Amino acid sequence: MGFFDFLINKSELFRDPNSSNFYLAENPSKFQPFNEEFSLDLSTEPYGTHINELDNSYSSSGVEIQDTRNTLRVLYSGILAKNGANEIYAVIGYGDNQNWENVTEYPMHKLSDEKFELIFPVTRTGQINMAFRDSANNWDNNSRKNYTFSNFIYEGSH
Repeated sequence: MGFFDFLINKSELFRDPNSSNFYLAENPSKFQPFNEEFSLDLSTEPYGTHINELDNSYSSSGVEIQDTRNTLRVLYSGILAKNGANEIYAVIGYGDNQNWENVTEYPMHKLSDEKFELIFPVTRTGQINMAFRDSANNWDNNSRKNYTFSNFIYEGSH
């Protein structure tokens, strides 16, 4: 059934409770059911279709990224989360890993005791660099190497 069929369809198929037969009832008293024929299954890929194409080489350190169409979803379950931090901030910059540009600090949302999430807008082209800190100013910067990702997210950077 298409999207607008419930507006123009004046009949409905019913099953006879006393048999396995179906019959057509004219002018039903309720709307037709809505069938989402061409929708994306949001339960399997809620944040886009290019998740597997991203560089998640830091997942063993508890840092994962997902493409959410000109935004990135960062999942953090690294050492700060494992050591019981209640607040974690992602510090994100662009460009050369030794000379960050457009640096912004974002508070992360706590999903569970050891998992935090951030969805942030990718505002420009260039490599994306990340480090994390907690409210006691303890840092997770990948042993001073930072977490760096190629930027395939920003529109026009492909």
